[in-house]
Amino acid sequence: MALFNDQIEIHRAPLVTDDYGKHRDWDNATVVWSGRGAGVPYRRTEKPDEATRETSVRRATCYLPGDVAVDSADRILFQGRAWSPEGDAWKWKLGSRQYTMLNVRTVTK
Repeated sequence: MALFNDQIEIHRAPLVTDDYGKHRDWDNATVVWSGRGAGVPYRRTEKPDEATRETSVRRATCYLPGDVAVDSADRILFQGRAWSPEGDAWKWKLGSRQYTMLNVRTVTK
């Protein structure tokens, strides 16, 4: 496993209601967790047919120390990008130590 040497932050935004419905207010997001972890890209960038889309998807796995609560609408910041969780976080123990693993993705142009 990689060393925990990446600075990782988890941001959470409140759900607000306006004339257009409900949405996340990212201007008022708060940091719910910040610390050292490991952000490990594990697949090559996926690029769809360039004739139909001009974006690509990058995926990574984040390893965090402790029991970190992650919501599906959170944004995870590391390596200079904002990433979105994919699926539920996976918690496990190794002896007396506890860890959280989270698959994330980001869309780039």
